[in-house]
Amino acid sequence: MVFTRSSDATRGAPPLRRRAIVLVLTLAAASFGCRAPGADDRPASEAEAVEQALHVLESGDPYARRRAADELARLGPPAAPALERALDHPSVDVREEAARVLATLGEAGLPGLGKAVRDRRSVVRDRATAALGALGPRALPAFEAALDDADHYVRENAAAALGGFGAEAIPALRRALADRDVRVRRHAVESLARIGRDAVPLLREVAAADRALRQDVERILGQLEQPGNDVPA
Repeated sequence: MVFTRSSDATRGAPPLRRRAIVLVLTLAAASFGCRAPGADDRPASEAEAVEQALHVLESGDPYARRRAADELARLGPPAAPALERALDHPSVDVREEAARVLATLGEAGLPGLGKAVRDRRSVVRDRATAALGALGPRALPAFEAALDDADHYVRENAAAALGGFGAEAIPALRRALADRDVRVRRHAVESLARIGRDAVPLLREVAAADRALRQDVERILGQLEQPGNDVPA
């Protein structure tokens, strides 16, 4: 494989963008057991590579940030702790990129995604929620924990996501139905509707106890209690 000289590839680029290009070139060369021509800052170890990529990820240059995020995804599970730290960055763009990469790491990304699902910005929460949903039952504790968050948007998101876990999520949804915010409770009811007939006993309790949601719950029960007619997911 022929690698472009680092000096040629980065000519005219802003400093952080140059650093991102050099980082990608040198690490790509390293993966083939060689050295990118002109590169003098090849990481000495995988841990150093992660830290260098993280530094670029936290830059203000969108191009450099994306290249660094792609490199962290290539580095795989060893990058997970650094990406979790990046979720504390004040920039929502950095946090979103960190969540995007964590979503590619499978089970290694679970702790970070559990943190991202409680982010104050919906763009980060939504990315983490989609990734956690794809991980199946292993991700259930992350949403259960999010039900205790002080931000009602986080609790709403968790209550809505729990509907994708089936009957296993019913105990957590029971907790959500006790939330002081009717919006959270409404999302919990909608999740119970997605779960279907296994949720009927709890929905009957809600119909009897929650006047704000009674009409919606009675409509759902009317559909669920028809033989063979579960509410579609």
